[in-house]
Amino acid sequence: MRLRRPVSLLQMMIVVLLDGVWTLSAPDAVSMDSTDMRHTLRWRPLQDSCNTSILYSVQFQGEFEVTVLDGSWVDAPECHLIQHTHCDLTLDLGSDSDYNVQVRGQCGSQPSAWTELRRPFNRRDTVLMVPEMKVSAVVQGLHVVFEKLPLTALVMVTVWRTGDELKVSVYFMSSISLPLFQFILVHLSRFEEGVGRRI
Repeated sequence: MRLRRPVSLLQMMIVVLLDGVWTLSAPDAVSMDSTDMRHTLRWRPLQDSCNTSILYSVQFQGEFEVTVLDGSWVDAPECHLIQHTHCDLTLDLGSDSDYNVQVRGQCGSQPSAWTELRRPFNRRDTVLMVPEMKVSAVVQGLHVVFEKLPLTALVMVTVWRTGDELKVSVYFMSSISLPLFQFILVHLSRFEEGVGRRI
């Protein structure tokens, strides 16, 4: 019986000591906004009172980290101890595998718990918008200009003469090889009035 009393007293002292310890709440409303292969993690700012700025850090974990690195997490280099409530992970989430992503806040030396995205993110789930396109006639060809293409887009331009839709020319170009990721020049053997074009 005497051994149980000191254990109970010790447990009671720990509970009393921890009762006054302040903990920072974890970020909530964590979501991924992915449009045109640009991936931005967003979360709601913490409302806890803090005598300094609340800073946030983001980590991610892909297939490589799970299978090869025994489930370790990687700090997002551009999103470590930042003040804003969003993080551009476009360059970090660079493969078509599932990624776990988490964020936490920090007030001084006191970190919050991590908050993870509800489900893994895969860049294949990005929302692709219709690109803005301008077409103009140049000597022996068409000059096609695309605005705001995704970094890894594959552009397919299909060109045909009106009335001869069965005879088409198809041009493929990666946005990485386009100057400034925006321009493509399509040369036709003969440019005539009435040439149709479709993307």
